[in-house]
Amino acid sequence: MAQPKSAIETNERPVATATYTADRRGFAIAAAGLALLAAHSGAPSPLFPLYAEQWGLTPLAISTVFAAYILGLVATLLTAGALSDHIGRRPVAVAALFFAAASMAVLALASGFGDLAVARMLQGIASGLGFGTLGAALLDYTPAWKHAKVAMINGALPPMSLGLGALTSGVLVEFAPHPFQVPYLVIFVPLLLACAAAFTLKEKHPRRPGVLRSLVPTLMIPREVRERFFVAVGALCASWALVGLYLGIGPTVSKTLLNIDSPSIGALAILAMTGTGALTGLLSFGIKSEKVMAIGASALILGVGAIAAAVALESTWLFFAASVIGGIGFGAGFQGGLRSVLELLPPLQRGGTLSSLYLVSYMAFGVPTLVAGLLIPTLGLQNVVNGYAALVIVLSLVALALLLRSRTKRIRRAATAT
Repeated sequence: MAQPKSAIETNERPVATATYTADRRGFAIAAAGLALLAAHSGAPSPLFPLYAEQWGLTPLAISTVFAAYILGLVATLLTAGALSDHIGRRPVAVAALFFAAASMAVLALASGFGDLAVARMLQGIASGLGFGTLGAALLDYTPAWKHAKVAMINGALPPMSLGLGALTSGVLVEFAPHPFQVPYLVIFVPLLLACAAAFTLKEKHPRRPGVLRSLVPTLMIPREVRERFFVAVGALCASWALVGLYLGIGPTVSKTLLNIDSPSIGALAILAMTGTGALTGLLSFGIKSEKVMAIGASALILGVGAIAAAVALESTWLFFAASVIGGIGFGAGFQGGLRSVLELLPPLQRGGTLSSLYLVSYMAFGVPTLVAGLLIPTLGLQNVVNGYAALVIVLSLVALALLLRSRTKRIRRAATAT
């Protein structure tokens, strides 16, 4: 990687350094925005089976709607993932929350497949802009000595909010009037308020040159965290593949294979997994990140094995137990991977690197779910669930192998140094 030229060589003014001090108001706005973004992305999940019934959508159509979200997300992360590192957090945060609110409005007014696809693409754009930006903003508004705790919040807040968004939507679908509108309007209003609040954020991150160059599709992986980044990839992929199973085809599995007709109970299974994941992230804060990732990969193997057994036995209680075990795996894998990178992350590259981490995570979240939806008509739902479980097990084994390889290399370096 080429070294940056000095200010004298480029005839430019030196780039300001980042100074991070406490800003409780800014932190609260960024945290609320991050939570709402995660919640809004989980809100449509309980309605997918209802859309299929109401509008006669095939599994392929539902998978296409899901793919629209991934397309918007990946395209945004690849091009604008580092944008806030150059123009500041505030304008990108405002744009992210605006797109999120717009997606809720489109979903509330949706009348068919096309509207769903447009709304999901808007959701992807909002998530792609917001997750890295608002996650980096949490660090900006916190003194440096608290950044380890903020990394923990970055790993715990989105999963919990994702599950709460799905549960809120499921409850409103079942018990509120106008089930195709109310769940989205309930999230639309807070998103608008958060968007307005984001206009008032104080900019702590210095502006940097290179805005246009940052829009060229790329992954930002600074040299300081490169080795840790690639070790964390295994844990992140295994963890988020499980999330894709729950948010993508989970509601259909609950309704079709487990005979759970209640949308709120189906959404509660999502919260059982994501909520346990968030709690695991909080409780594992004092444990070394590599050990946390290893625990996560092991729990994922047990969890998805139990999911396959629950589907085969049509056992609701086993499915919820498996959701909790899988949630431990998800939380530990995601938290450990995120924390291992954030511990050494250069301040001026936080937004772009966080976006790269989310890009890897959401590719693992979206691609298997899309493939699963395409295979359901041919292989059947139960066989697809079994195949999905096998995929998560393989990814978890890869994560364990990467961790073992990293540990072995570290021991060899230590031996060589002595």
